[in-house]
Amino acid sequence: MKPRDLIDEMEGQAILTLEREDLPRLLEVAETIRADDTGLSGWIRILSIDGRVAVQEQTPDGEVLLRRLASREAAERFVDGRLASYERMWDGCGCKIEYHR
Repeated sequence: MKPRDLIDEMEGQAILTLEREDLPRLLEVAETIRADDTGLSGWIRILSIDGRVAVQEQTPDGEVLLRRLASREAAERFVDGRLASYERMWDGCGCKIEYHR
């Protein structure tokens, strides 16, 4: 899928599942605001795409997800929460992260 098609598809869905080969093309056209290595499931990124804010993350199964959020602040809170969950997983709490679609 072309990056422009992904951006248009974001309008109709809160979360998109991307083909792995689409991620590098998306990252070429997006501004990366923040990128954190989760240590467990690859990178989680806050992206700005034509004025839209999205979080790109990867599930433990390798699915690449793109989640539209209302604002940069909402994206920061979302990523901070995800990273806290990953940190608890490292500490052995046995928690699971839910990836709602």
